[in-house]
Amino acid sequence: MRIIGVLIIIGMVFGAVSTIDYNKFIDLPSMLLVVGGSLGYVLARGKSSHFIKNFGDGSVYMGWIGLMIGIVMIGNHHVKTENIWPAFSVAFLPIFYGYFIKLITTGLEKINYD
Repeated sequence: MRIIGVLIIIGMVFGAVSTIDYNKFIDLPSMLLVVGGSLGYVLARGKSSHFIKNFGDGSVYMGWIGLMIGIVMIGNHHVKTENIWPAFSVAFLPIFYGYFIKLITTGLEKINYD
């Protein structure tokens, strides 16, 4: 059942993204920040038995850190207002990636009721 739930989540998100210009949702630096930071978080936690849960948690944390980095970069580089809104849309992508990964990992992790 969990796999079906994960597939429904992935299908719904990709369906919503495909109705718009999907290129607006692809940003390699944001993706690398979230995935790389999540792997670092897993290694820092040190419990390989909770890899999927820690990876999901780390992706949310790194998503928020990515937003903060994006806002600082916008404040330092985009002085004109017509450049701010496209830059903000890119700044929010790490949060999108982080929560999307968290949804998938929540569906995949095993819950032990010992």
